[in-house]
Amino acid sequence: MQFIGPNWRSVSLDENRATHARMLRACGLTAMALGDGDSAFRHLRALFGDDGSPLDPFLSPRCISELAAAAQRVGRQQEAARILMDVRERQGPRPTTRMTLLMHHAAALVDDDAEPEHHFRLALVNPEAVKWPLERAQARLHYAIWLRRRRRPLEARTQLTAVLEVATRLGAGHLAASARSELRASGVTHAPASADRLAELTAQQQQIARLAANGLSNREIGERLFLSPRTVGSHLYNVYPKLGISSRHQLRDILLHDG
Repeated sequence: MQFIGPNWRSVSLDENRATHARMLRACGLTAMALGDGDSAFRHLRALFGDDGSPLDPFLSPRCISELAAAAQRVGRQQEAARILMDVRERQGPRPTTRMTLLMHHAAALVDDDAEPEHHFRLALVNPEAVKWPLERAQARLHYAIWLRRRRRPLEARTQLTAVLEVATRLGAGHLAASARSELRASGVTHAPASADRLAELTAQQQQIARLAANGLSNREIGERLFLSPRTVGSHLYNVYPKLGISSRHQLRDILLHDG
């Protein structure tokens, strides 16, 4: 189905760039939901000039992961990667948590020089990202798709369960439908129980997770297990994505739920 978009002749777009940007984003996301990747990319690409400059300095950069998703769908990754590079430069050395999440998400989708899983994890593990649950859930969905296509269905299901929980809570119907579709593609018809998550951890990772859930610091855990704090932190870095969480305090909820 091809998405045409509204008639904008009644709006002076040159004088209302913020409005123009919002309309372009709305049209792009609608086209994506309808399965029209070409129209989605065309609308989202228009949020940036030919040189990568943003149509709107605030909204355009915040659409970079959505543009990357559309670009991946229609094989325009290199074009989106160039825009991502410009967005990075304009954000400077200390981007906000939200922009950091979005840029890592975009890099995982379109940056040929990057390791996708590394960027997916960086998009998910920052505890401050809890303030942006929808953006993080969208990154988690694409991570799950990446995992499933690499024949890692158990890990994909864990991510998809978390996506479905967030989408249901936020009333994001299209995102929830996408998560359910991917769950079916991964071999299940419903979200797996959270107890299944711990089974994906090694014995040492489970031990570290339980100690961290009990409030021990990396140093204290290391002293008990004869590991360096850095090694403990590395294990937790790998544990969080497997459990579908992004912060230490969420470990307690999972472990208490599992008894």
